[in-house]
Amino acid sequence: MRLIILACLICVVIKPALCQTVQSPFPRAGQIVDVTCEGDSAQSYALYLPATYLAAKPWPIIYFFDPGGRGRRPLELYKDLAEKYGVVMAGSNNSRNFSSDQSRNVSAIWLDTHRRLALDDHLTYVSGFSGGARVAGLMALNCPQCQIAGVIAHGAGYPSNRGDANDKLLYFFAIGDQDFNWSEVMKVRRDREDKGLPYRVRVFSGPHQWAPVAVMEDAIEWIMIRAMKAGDRPPDAAFIDRQLHLTQADAEDAEKKNDAMAQLAAYRSLASDFPGLADVPQAEKKLAVLKKSSAFKAALKKEQEQIDQQFASETEVSGKLHAYMSGRADDEVTLASTIVQEMRQINDQAEHSKNEAKRLVAKRAFDGLWIAGIEDGQEELESRHFDKAEACFDLMSKVSDSYWPLLLLAETYAAEGNKKQAVRELKEAVRRGMTDAEAIESNDRFQILKTDPDFQKLMQPLKAK
Repeated sequence: MRLIILACLICVVIKPALCQTVQSPFPRAGQIVDVTCEGDSAQSYALYLPATYLAAKPWPIIYFFDPGGRGRRPLELYKDLAEKYGVVMAGSNNSRNFSSDQSRNVSAIWLDTHRRLALDDHLTYVSGFSGGARVAGLMALNCPQCQIAGVIAHGAGYPSNRGDANDKLLYFFAIGDQDFNWSEVMKVRRDREDKGLPYRVRVFSGPHQWAPVAVMEDAIEWIMIRAMKAGDRPPDAAFIDRQLHLTQADAEDAEKKNDAMAQLAAYRSLASDFPGLADVPQAEKKLAVLKKSSAFKAALKKEQEQIDQQFASETEVSGKLHAYMSGRADDEVTLASTIVQEMRQINDQAEHSKNEAKRLVAKRAFDGLWIAGIEDGQEELESRHFDKAEACFDLMSKVSDSYWPLLLLAETYAAEGNKKQAVRELKEAVRRGMTDAEAIESNDRFQILKTDPDFQKLMQPLKAK
């Protein structure tokens, strides 16, 4: 995914808030509410306070960043965990991919929550999905006043190729086995393991998405254990004992299955998360023995082969895609046809290969190319290069049955003022499965269509669902 730049101004903007007094808590604890920032009315966020929230004590908080600016989305997924573990959750409605002012978006949510709520400065965390994960990482790295203790990254690695400059920062990575950023996260895992930096990686079955609730729960339990280890949270003997036994059970299960990578995760946790909280005398020894084993080296080799295969598949097509988008091709029609054919071949492997490893590699490669094409179009749309945006979205609509490129194509035509073509593309998006009427009605670019009879006719059955 494209890197999202967060200006260092965040440190300057946020600093004055440290002297603000905490105001009264929100009246609707136990519900997701939309909050307009007092200091910047153009900024808003979704907020979830546990039902037991009282301002008499400081609370942990997790800030969420969705690549589409859907602040409610992660809160809807994880609010039960907020209740179970006593965590405040806040999701930005303004931070999104290609946002022109990420520093303002991030500053606004941090300032407003710290003005209104009783928050624990030692238990402040950030989380995000895809491009939002990179925003979360940049907030943690670029804002010392925020005192971010850890990052929970879904579907992405570091915010830049420079890696993590804060050796003490906790990093939890949640990645689907079909996710096109899987290779990136595996490389980050190796880097943190080699450097001895605190991390945990959970691979789940699925594509590029916010992690399932069980994976997010693992993340919250991990940051709680690390907070107890650091002395920032009172030790809970029952909780520690339960987590220790679960991790030991994971290690035993991995040993029985001869799963070297699962053994690495379990032994690493036992060796780094529990010392000082529980007795784990054999963990370091088992970890050292594992790393020297032929099984572990073979697993690393297999992993690297998948990384290399994905890179090779993507590279073969990405050069053609860049040439097409740049307008440098001598024959754009033929080049477009070649791109569509090659991407369909990769997708066919992803859908029909009997070899699971090859299927996963093909799925990651296809999705990586497809998302890159979509993002190229989005960038051109934001820059008001409508012809290039149209070409890119149209091309991506030919290699996949997804309605998303057609929705973006409709946005592009609407931004140009071409109402007729915008409605036509929306009709095709609905034919392909688009059912979210709210997503269309809330889109600023579609406001010019509201009085169009064809648009109204299209929306009526969607609203009725």
